[in-house]
Amino acid sequence: MTTTSTTSDTTATGRPVPRVDADEISALARAAATDPAWEFGSFFLSRFLQLDISYDDAQQTCTVVLPYGPHLCNPQGSVHGGVITTALDISMGHLCKRYLSTAVTIEMQMRFFRPLTGTGTCTGSVVRAGRRIVHLESRLTDEQGRLAALGTGSWQRLDAL
Repeated sequence: MTTTSTTSDTTATGRPVPRVDADEISALARAAATDPAWEFGSFFLSRFLQLDISYDDAQQTCTVVLPYGPHLCNPQGSVHGGVITTALDISMGHLCKRYLSTAVTIEMQMRFFRPLTGTGTCTGSVVRAGRRIVHLESRLTDEQGRLAALGTGSWQRLDAL
């Protein structure tokens, strides 16, 4: 079977092809890697993805804003599901750390509802906080406030080991 590759300015879904600036991405990676901080809210991956992490103490939620970048996209021109999963996971982990204790993901389920083609906002919340296992969810909305993805997960509290 022979396939012919063509160059186009649009993806298979008709969206414009995101253009990646290699120099910009290299500079972003270097800046993220040279900062020695290794703590919640400031570690390599959160710096590389340029995440903005905040908390609502009254609602006990954690919000992670994932800025759009062409280097985060899949061939269809939308943010890759693995990047979305990472942002949702970070919102749940930071939520757990701030309001309960340090914990680690023991399982996570993802549901994708629509492509993310701009900045996304993840909002993590506690579903049930057990003594050992915590159940959390995080909802990712697009710039129009539409639900784009939902992550649910179970976390092992490290203070219970």
